[in-house]
Amino acid sequence: MEALRIQMAAQFDPMLAVATSDLDPLPHQIQAVYGDLLGKDQPLRFLLADDPGAGKTIMAGLFIKELALRGDLQRCLIVVPGGLVDQWQDELHDKLGLRFDILTKDLVAATPPSENPFQEYPRLIVRMDQLARNDPLLAHLGRTEWDVVVVDEAHKMAAHYFGGELKTTKRYQLGQLLGGITRHLLLMTATPHSGKEEDFQAFLALLDPDRFEGRYRQHVHDLDTSGMMCRR
Repeated sequence: MEALRIQMAAQFDPMLAVATSDLDPLPHQIQAVYGDLLGKDQPLRFLLADDPGAGKTIMAGLFIKELALRGDLQRCLIVVPGGLVDQWQDELHDKLGLRFDILTKDLVAATPPSENPFQEYPRLIVRMDQLARNDPLLAHLGRTEWDVVVVDEAHKMAAHYFGGELKTTKRYQLGQLLGGITRHLLLMTATPHSGKEEDFQAFLALLDPDRFEGRYRQHVHDLDTSGMMCRR
């Protein structure tokens, strides 16, 4: 009976993730999750660019948990800078009751050679550079599909124009790969804009390569982020 109650609760409680978590979210976090993220067209392609200290980890966690409670999430990948993996794992577990494994060298080594470590663990936290600089891991990753991919400090996935040509980094190429293997893509950074419109357009192309295709030109392109970016 309890399992049935939980299964059906999401049909009557629009904020079930809040009610079942050990946290007291702030109004702007509620608006971000239930207005900007869950309230948008699906699949989601979104840039959460609130200032530092706004609780973007909590917002991402509530988004993930709400989708899981609604039966819309089985596989979730979180890509973060190396120093943040433990913080993400702890916050998701302690405040939201979400269990995620961290992709370590030992975990990869423990996976049989014939198996794909990304396929074996449906909820993973991965170090950004561990992926971007490891071709065998990227090959494994490219053969998987995800319901949600979250990237923290996403501004590190940068690309720049030199001599009229777009020069992409390994991190940027990782972002391009992630966008092609997931249904929902959530990028998070407090510093989305480096001061160069052309670099910003290249960054937004990770979310929508058609809408932001090509190099930004003044009076030709309009970097309208309505519906896909939240900045406070």
